[in-house]
Amino acid sequence: MCDMSLLSINNISKSFATVKILRGVDLSIMPGDRIALIGDNGSGKTTLLRLIAGTETPDPEGGSIQLARGAVVGLLEQQLEHLSNNSDFALEDPELTAAEEEIRDLQARLENTTDEKLLAELLQKYAKAQDRFEALDGFSFRQRLEAALNAFSLDETTIKRPLKHLSGGERMRVALARILLRSPDLLLLDEPTNHLDQKAIDWLEDYLSKMSSAVLFVSHDRAFINNVATKTAELNSGKIRVYSGNYKSYLEQKELEEKTLERRLDQTEKKLQRQEEITQTMLSHRKIAQYHSSEKKEARISEELTTLRNYRRSSHKRMSFKSLEQPKLTGSRREKLTLEAKGLSVHFEGEKEALFEDLSFTLTQGQHVALVGNNGCGKTTLLKILMGEVPQTDGSIVNAANLTYGFLGQEANFDDFTKTVLEQLLYLQPHLNEVQARSELARFGFSGDAVFQNTGSLSGGERSRLFLCALLQDKPDVLFMDEPTNHLDIYSRELLENALNGFAGTVLAVSHDRYFIENIADEVWGMLEDGIKVFPSFTDYRKAEKEAERKKNESLRTSQRKSLPGNQKNVNDTSDERRYEIPQWDKKVIELYPLLSDLNQYPPNKIERRRVVADLNTVLRDLENNLSRHQDKKLSLESDFTRVESDEIYHDYAELLQTIEIEEVLFLQLMELAEDLKN
Repeated sequence: MCDMSLLSINNISKSFATVKILRGVDLSIMPGDRIALIGDNGSGKTTLLRLIAGTETPDPEGGSIQLARGAVVGLLEQQLEHLSNNSDFALEDPELTAAEEEIRDLQARLENTTDEKLLAELLQKYAKAQDRFEALDGFSFRQRLEAALNAFSLDETTIKRPLKHLSGGERMRVALARILLRSPDLLLLDEPTNHLDQKAIDWLEDYLSKMSSAVLFVSHDRAFINNVATKTAELNSGKIRVYSGNYKSYLEQKELEEKTLERRLDQTEKKLQRQEEITQTMLSHRKIAQYHSSEKKEARISEELTTLRNYRRSSHKRMSFKSLEQPKLTGSRREKLTLEAKGLSVHFEGEKEALFEDLSFTLTQGQHVALVGNNGCGKTTLLKILMGEVPQTDGSIVNAANLTYGFLGQEANFDDFTKTVLEQLLYLQPHLNEVQARSELARFGFSGDAVFQNTGSLSGGERSRLFLCALLQDKPDVLFMDEPTNHLDIYSRELLENALNGFAGTVLAVSHDRYFIENIADEVWGMLEDGIKVFPSFTDYRKAEKEAERKKNESLRTSQRKSLPGNQKNVNDTSDERRYEIPQWDKKVIELYPLLSDLNQYPPNKIERRRVVADLNTVLRDLENNLSRHQDKKLSLESDFTRVESDEIYHDYAELLQTIEIEEVLFLQLMELAEDLKN
């Protein structure tokens, strides 16, 4: 293994029963790498992460996984069942909890022991348990974790709830915060943006881009990959190919690679054809020696051609709507109108506030619109109202006459999953004969024996393709879509995007997939507090959303200050003053950076804020230097573990880890505080 490698994987394979998922995989990860691992659903991406983390074992047929000495690995699973549901505190760390219980048990036994020999043994165990707890940073764990979770927009009430009462998104944030605060040398993330809102994704992108640890992450979020990855590793047919750069760069390299491959294939096919002609000529002229020589050359060229064909991407086919009868677009604006909504409001019985109020908009034929907004703002409910499944409390909807509608949601549900793909389409569209059905299925990526697969054995992306194939036989004029890319791999997302871009009908899609939105939407409709606003792109919507959130927080802080008894506004205050909650500095923090001891309340005016920002910049410079020095010392201690016999080195190491983690959290806090003070 290269001395500089953090991780080196050589010729690793993995099988489940008789199915080989990974076939001689090679991968090298260097310090600071941020590698996106992409591939179809079921290609083995999660399995590879588990092999690296040691929760799975490779096939016993050779190969190796070598991790740099002393390197710490942190794994975030896609499923979060490993988080304890029995915890009374959502931020509880199982390892710390076990250490605390061991200390309490030893304390109780020490109080009740009079035997001197047993007492000495218990004291030794107690000292080791304390060292372990200190090495895990147990004394400051909850304070640091709460600070990190604040970055994920979890309020104090939420993070104090038992874990079993948290949503999937809240659990994901808890798991992420735990791993990030351990500062692993290699971070393994499996679909980290699942369940996160856009604000949390923005924070995570920024955090990963700045951290010094190496990151290997599985993601189908192409915008996330573009913003984070320095390399992109494609897992296809059990093998990995690494490309430099993010997803956009990967696509460019892939296109060039495929063009080069096609040229080589064409040249080799022509070469083989010429050699076959030569072989036939030698045979017809009875030149047996030359004939056998030519046969051998022909075999070598044929083998080369087979190898080149195997390099092609697995049998992915593009799907298209172009052979379907497309909705006809008419002339005038009124004729082009699909639907018009005026003053829509929804107020569910038993709820104090309306879900949304006074929404008005028009949707025209051929228009492709992405509907975006925060979770819980009513996007899915609005779709159901437009489709007539849920009644509005107030307002009206006018639909164009004689239009047909289709709906594609997150899950493609079928009544009978035992039917084959072909049987399923014939059942849903009985007017098709078998030849017509197979022709339609081929356009959606199902050809050959693929049409005889049971529907239940299909991946989420394959089921969505089959559902869409059946749906479009009805030739809908309007497609309503609710998070259609959820659970789809990148290939299936690209299929859907290409198909929608060839669809002449109207599309209204609820989505949080930034890449999907930018690729298919003519307009982005943002559901904000003051109604639906139209934006040319998702980027423009996010700018408006951030500004609205800033104004809301500013208004909230102002009202909170005014509500405090005897809290009069200082004459030097300005109308744009914002309050940042000053952290309660830990005693260790004050010891390390005494300048912070005077910073315990928000500065009253701009002059004071400028002075404090200058002080903060001084602390930040010292903090960066100290972090660099402490990281170097950490590596030095780790290299001495096998050479030094004294236990003192482990005590020093535990103290150093605590200092590093305190400084890393402090760095985030001070950066946020400095930014707030500048505004």
